[in-house]
Amino acid sequence: MNGIPEFKHTAKAEKRKRRRNMGRIFYLDAVNGNDENSGITPDAALKSLEAANQILFGAGDKLLLKCGCEWKGMLCPHGDGDRFQFAQIGTYGDGEAPLIDGNGAYAAILLDGVSYWKVKGLRICNHSSERRVRQGICISAKPEEITAGIEISDCEIFEVDGENRRAMPAYQSMYWNGAVYVTFPGRTSAQDHLHDIVISNNYIHDVRTSGIRVNQQEDFINDIHHTHVVVRGNRIERTGSDGIIVANCISPLIDSNVCFDAGALGTLEDTQLIAGIWVCATRDALIQQNEVARTRMFENDGTAFDTDWGTAGTTVFQYNYSHDNEGGFWLDCMKLNHNRDCEETILRYNISMRDGRGIAVYDQGILAEWYGNLFYNENPIQICCFDEGENFHFANNVFCVPKETEWQKARYEDNIVNDEKWRELLQDEIRNSNWRDVVMEKLCKLVGVKR
Repeated sequence: MNGIPEFKHTAKAEKRKRRRNMGRIFYLDAVNGNDENSGITPDAALKSLEAANQILFGAGDKLLLKCGCEWKGMLCPHGDGDRFQFAQIGTYGDGEAPLIDGNGAYAAILLDGVSYWKVKGLRICNHSSERRVRQGICISAKPEEITAGIEISDCEIFEVDGENRRAMPAYQSMYWNGAVYVTFPGRTSAQDHLHDIVISNNYIHDVRTSGIRVNQQEDFINDIHHTHVVVRGNRIERTGSDGIIVANCISPLIDSNVCFDAGALGTLEDTQLIAGIWVCATRDALIQQNEVARTRMFENDGTAFDTDWGTAGTTVFQYNYSHDNEGGFWLDCMKLNHNRDCEETILRYNISMRDGRGIAVYDQGILAEWYGNLFYNENPIQICCFDEGENFHFANNVFCVPKETEWQKARYEDNIVNDEKWRELLQDEIRNSNWRDVVMEKLCKLVGVKR
């Protein structure tokens, strides 16, 4: 991978390795540090990212960056933790969280082929005047065997000047970068993949790239092998392309994220097609308790959610809240690069408020079951845009929509349409902080289940 700092096993690095015991701590201070220091106390802190890149880390080791300090370049740590004692990158001292500006590098932080690392509490950006594939934080697996145990949490990632052009060649387009980008070189297999990857509680905003992207380098292939991948509790605002895309995973969990204004930094000419949160080449993905709003629509798509190419098993969207997405609530691309193991998509206990155009975009001939959802729109919509929705089954949903709504040929059973009590409840969307919980509980009761 271009731009990876060379790891030089110098005498100084060897000395640090020999001195290693469980739980060493290295300190980095961009103001008062010195690369001739040992780095093992705050008063003897190292200064540069280059010095940190020469340390061989082990189980329980920590690299702590001083609050209030800023660095330019790429941090690329070497060595592995283990599943009992992760290696860690964190902070020390008082003041604003430390900042790493990649300054146009491939990534500001690159975890390249290492396992059992935690990155927590940093500020990350990657400024450049040149637009090309570029990451905030990148997790890149080793090409063979399993790369395991990576956690990225509580970071602020912003102003990543990456790529938001869809029509660029393979490996150079918007699908190969993100504020947090998790990837595997080449193709995955049952023996070679990522395992136990957690991206949680990060604040990602004003990035030209996507927000969070999980994939393998060889895209648009139905390799489904990454395991225990969790994207949870992140807040994503104003991206150049999609909000969250997860691919090549078995049973990924996308939970309790907020995604506002996906595509706000994109354009019709460059970005073309996006969605808020979507999956492709996954098996039995679960997307729940997310809030997605104001996703932009360019040529098409622009929905809050999407079951896309190569998905297998049953994809479930539940307990989500979407509103004001320009393209609609859900996009059906299940037949694209069709996976023979694709069974259906279930959409249940979701709230869709004022999502544009329609509830669904396309019907690609695979069952979509809709139950216990609430759909509200002030403008006439279509149940399914561009198709008749003949493979959609709607049961026990609530529709509060104008009379001019086009219902098309979906199958409907025991739905509630334009009930006044439900309309009154919708008035509390802004006034009542518990509104979503109240509505979702009532939706579950329609189906006869407890939330």
